[in-house]
Amino acid sequence: MVRLIVVSDVHRDTERLERLLPLINTSDYFVFCGDGLNDVMRVRGAITVPMVCVRGNNDFDTCICDSADINVGGTRAFVTHGHRYGVRQGTDGVLAAALSRECSLAFFGHTHICCDRTECGVHMINPGALCDGYYAEVIGDGTTFKCKHEYIDGFDT
Repeated sequence: MVRLIVVSDVHRDTERLERLLPLINTSDYFVFCGDGLNDVMRVRGAITVPMVCVRGNNDFDTCICDSADINVGGTRAFVTHGHRYGVRQGTDGVLAAALSRECSLAFFGHTHICCDRTECGVHMINPGALCDGYYAEVIGDGTTFKCKHEYIDGFDT
């Protein structure tokens, strides 16, 4: 079994990100789908597992790519923020990109809306926005993956 923690759209909510570190560090992989790349880079030294990061539409001054293809337990996965694939209008663009790369998993963000659906053999997952308290735990056997959206409270200031 392989376990991933998938996060997107931190938007300077470093408190929640730091509170997720113990969970991230007990997973097999950390996947960051953009918007808050500087926040992730600030804590990267505390992350002890392999991670993949892509930039979002609010991540400036970075040489990090807009998308990445990774291998997760023998399964190809496409990672993107989603803004370049029209995710506000639907998942067709992410689906087409994943299919063209022969990926059966796709992780994206941008909409701040949790998503867990499969279409044309591609399991598409949006963890929601960490700045709103949402992230995803994804567990799979290399062929089949299950997504569980989780919520982490923020501190009232």
